[in-house]
Amino acid sequence: MGRASLREREIQPWLPAVAAVASVLCLLAPWVRSGRVDRSTIELLSSASALDLWTGREEVIALSAWYVLPVLAAVSVLAAGWRRNRFSAWCAMPIGPLMAAAWAAVAWSPFEVRWGGWAGMILGLMTSLFASLLLIVEREKRGGRYSNG
Repeated sequence: MGRASLREREIQPWLPAVAAVASVLCLLAPWVRSGRVDRSTIELLSSASALDLWTGREEVIALSAWYVLPVLAAVSVLAAGWRRNRFSAWCAMPIGPLMAAAWAAVAWSPFEVRWGGWAGMILGLMTSLFASLLLIVEREKRGGRYSNG
């Protein structure tokens, strides 16, 4: 019994989209502990803005990334529903690095990282992994490693 080629293997096309939604939902979970209070990313961003902890450019980058994540997840789900597997995977792909960057920013802060941050980072990276695998399998199905189709 030999190893199956990528053409013979399947990855569920909805898997990256579901992982993307799960990782984005982690943004609403507790990411840091501040004193006795657990804070989600919404509370964390609003607290940082209220305390003037960042410059205008940093604030724009953080808020843009925060708003882009749910949009990417939603578009990935819609594309998966329309069986646009490659487009769904490409939309889900940046979620992993963005969630990992958010986790790193929190981990390097003086706050204690809570379960929402860990879950968001892990699920985000799994989203990118699933999206990468789906793109590889789809490319192999279309005619091989070096196909332009």
